[in-house]
Amino acid sequence: MSKKTENVMQQMLDFMKAHQGEIHSEEDTHRFMQEFMRQHHQQIMQEDSDAPETADDYLEMAEEASSKKQALEYVKKAVELEPDNLDALRMEAELSAKHPDELLEALPPLLQIGQKQMEEEGYLPDDIGEFWLILETRQYMRLRYLYFQTLIQCGLMRPAVAEGEKLMELCTNDNLGVRYDLAKLYTYLEEEAPLLKLINQQEYNQMDSQMLLALSALYYKLNQPLKALDALHKLAKENKDTKKFFRLAAGRKIDELEELLGPYGYQPGTIEELAYTSIDGAFLYDTVPYYFNWAYNALKTSKK
Repeated sequence: MSKKTENVMQQMLDFMKAHQGEIHSEEDTHRFMQEFMRQHHQQIMQEDSDAPETADDYLEMAEEASSKKQALEYVKKAVELEPDNLDALRMEAELSAKHPDELLEALPPLLQIGQKQMEEEGYLPDDIGEFWLILETRQYMRLRYLYFQTLIQCGLMRPAVAEGEKLMELCTNDNLGVRYDLAKLYTYLEEEAPLLKLINQQEYNQMDSQMLLALSALYYKLNQPLKALDALHKLAKENKDTKKFFRLAAGRKIDELEELLGPYGYQPGTIEELAYTSIDGAFLYDTVPYYFNWAYNALKTSKK
């Protein structure tokens, strides 16, 4: 969901809340939703799209900017208009940092601002577990997710695990896909129990491509080849492109894997997903440089 769509949804919720005393049936709900859409459409027709007025206008312009310098200029204007806008502060920190370690230093003060906002607005602790499902908490979740990714990028793996587990606690639906990053972190740290617990969580209970690849790599790192091979066979059953992926990965044909990645994500259960998770998890798979060769040969020579 784009930020523009989020803003429209929030406006609609505010509109419905303002008229809640007049809504007594589904017909009333539908009628007021139609009225909101009519007014919203009329507003769009009246607005001059070339004249940004709000922080969100400038943030949208920053996302579409042709250069980092131009994007930062727009973001700074957004911060001037709304000094406590977490999206604006996050983007300003990200665009201003020359290196990941600078970003790592800049984010904790912003997290304190975000936590204070969530507490003052009552989302902490009342809505723990429902974050991201509530539009007003998404800026905070985006900020924390950036901090989580930056910890990984800087090699602070155990702090990253703690932050990832906190994100999962805040949003049990895991709309940001934090569980896949955690799976790679647990594998990197050679921690079997938390990885198995994550895989078998009731909310997910899934053995999909990314989880199975991490599980196989974990058992390879623990020198338990039979368990690693068992996970590979499950992966091959789950993902029809498994052997093709390992053939490319074993041959270090990284360029071919990168070409599989489109601008809008990947299709689950395909080589696209395996290519994405292997490139995204380079911090893990670089520590086992012969894993892909072993996996390719093991699948070729073993029986189910």
